[in-house]
Amino acid sequence: MKIPDGMEKYINDYKIQIFEVAWLTEKEIERFQSDFRIVANFFAQKRKNKDYIPDDPTEIKYVDEVLKLLNVMTGDKRYEKIFQKKKGVRSMCDVAERLEKMGIVKGIEIGRLEGKEEGKVEGKAEGILEGKMQVYRNLLKKGFTEKEAREITEIS
Repeated sequence: MKIPDGMEKYINDYKIQIFEVAWLTEKEIERFQSDFRIVANFFAQKRKNKDYIPDDPTEIKYVDEVLKLLNVMTGDKRYEKIFQKKKGVRSMCDVAERLEKMGIVKGIEIGRLEGKEEGKVEGKAEGILEGKMQVYRNLLKKGFTEKEAREITEIS
């Protein structure tokens, strides 16, 4: 950083060490004594396997902080939702279980919506066919031939 002349005494020259958490070795991760060990392990495992499901049974001492950190670091808002209903969350296994339940609920929701739409389409098609069949029967009662009634109603 270029510091203007005469300003040196007002600026601290701190050294900063930067670590890429996801690239820490298992040995390095094991040296952490706080909940950060759980977070570091999560990112290291996620780097190795994008589909990693948290399976660390280590008890989380500061659930709020860990979930907020995961929310910020991953950009995944589901951690925020888990944080809001954190009761019963003691480990990353509990977090994974909550994520799974949230996924199941979302899947059921999507399935219902798709099912409703599919049902509407099928119901509409059945209604149209039923209406054509009614017209076809009425035409036959009025003396039209089967061929004429099929052509008019466009029933094969």
